[in-house]
Amino acid sequence: MRELLEYNPVIAAVKNDKGLELAIKSDCSVIFLLYGDIITLKEKVQLLNKNNKKVFVHLDMITGIASNPIVIDYIIQHLDVEGVITTKTNLVKRALDKNLNVVQRFFLLDSMSLESALDSLKKVRPQAIEIMPGIMPKVIKKISEQTNIPIIAGGLVEKKEEVIQVLKSGAIAVSTSNKKLWEE
Repeated sequence: MRELLEYNPVIAAVKNDKGLELAIKSDCSVIFLLYGDIITLKEKVQLLNKNNKKVFVHLDMITGIASNPIVIDYIIQHLDVEGVITTKTNLVKRALDKNLNVVQRFFLLDSMSLESALDSLKKVRPQAIEIMPGIMPKVIKKISEQTNIPIIAGGLVEKKEEVIQVLKSGAIAVSTSNKKLWEE
């Protein structure tokens, strides 16, 4: 998964149907699908696959999907995805057990949440992590040095200069819903 992110450092974070249409037309090869429901999810994934996009489904944001680990088995059996995104450690563990790529998302609000994330990563090592907000070069550098897990910076990244800054800090990719950055 590291190689996929290194070759595709800007990830389209898609939050609605209009964003989905624009992501399909964009240069982004990797798509974070951040919306939908259990009924329409397969259709969205198939549309992205048909357009040669690598899809990661954010399980916590799909209506009708519970945080029970059995959802990983459902995803594997019914969807052709590159991987999943979640904040839930139990889902990360199940995805790892089932050899499904998983991005664990962390919200870093203060030093306690940073320490909690680092402790969690000592126990469970997903293929990549997404830290939010993504415009924290000092924190990105610290996590990168302590975990050696590929980092995706997400949230509040709005300018090309910010993308460059977080990549220089140790992030391997940036997820953004800013459609202008999908083409730069």
